[in-house]
This record gives sequence, structure tokens and C-alpha cells, in this order.
Amino acid sequence: MNKNWMRIGTAVTALLVVGVMSAVAQNKTATLEGKTAPSFKMKTTDGKTLTNASLKGKVVLLDFWATWCGPCKKASPTMQSLHSSLNSKGLTVVGVNVMEERAGSAAAKKYKADHKYGFTFTYDADDVATKMKITGVPQFVLINRKGVIVETWEGFDDTIKADIERTVKAEVAKK
Repeated sequence: MNKNWMRIGTAVTALLVVGVMSAVAQNKTATLEGKTAPSFKMKTTDGKTLTNASLKGKVVLLDFWATWCGPCKKASPTMQSLHSSLNSKGLTVVGVNVMEERAGSAAAKKYKADHKYGFTFTYDADDVATKMKITGVPQFVLINRKGVIVETWEGFDDTIKADIERTVKAEVAKK
């Protein structure tokens, strides 16, 4: 068999495996919807600490992402847009950097700076991901002003983008 057909066969097999795994995987984070968000503490790339208590009274959109994740990178402009339009109305967007090969803030800091994103980024937050039952990236968790998880999303495409935007805007509009 020539090398091109072997490459195509390998690629098709990989896509089938990913498809089957996706079909089997379930958004375990969704089991937290309607419940108070698990207690968390995260370090930001600008040296601050975020906790449930420090975010109480704000609508919080947690974007669990990694630098190696293509769909995560596609979601970032949407996170920036939501931050730009709704931060002054009580929304806090947090890019929660997880599942990186190397620990530390360098990767998240560089990503934020390279793209000139204005929303908050954290790093080394795998423990928070575990508490939120995050099993892959990207995943998003929306927390209301009372600290209750309103909705969660897994993956990112145009349908999810539209749902996130609609749900976040509706939640921010609540006082």
C-alpha cells in the first residue's frame, strides 16, 4: 500500500475514534447545573487570586481552554466580545487555562498578550477543572450572581456560540 493511502487510512481511523469517543462522552459538568458552584481558587496571569467569594455578585463565564486546542482558540474572540460588551454590566469572563504540558503562567500570559485579550486569564487550574467535572476542552460554565451554575456547554461551534451569547446576555440582564 502506498504511503498516501496509509496516511488517509490513519486519518480516517483517528476521526472515527474521536467521533465514537464524542458520542460516548457526556457533559458531566451539566450535572452541576442548578447547584452552587464548587468552591474554587485560581491564580490570574496578572498576579491576583479569584475565588467564589471574590466573584460573588457577578455573572461569571468560565472558559476552560488550552493553548493546544483549536476549538478553544476559535472561542476566544467570542469571549472577548462578551467581555467588551458586558463587563461593565456585571459579567466577568475568565479564561481558565487547563491541561497544559508545562505548569506556570507563561503559556496563558503569552496567548493573552499575543491576541490583546482584555478578559481575565488563569493558569494551572486543573484542580478547578476536576471540581467542575471538566473532561475536555473547550468547556464553558455560566455562574449567576448568587454563585449557582446556570448552564454549561461542551465544545464550540456556531450553535454553541449563539446559545452562549443568548444565555449570557439574558443572565446579565437579570438584576
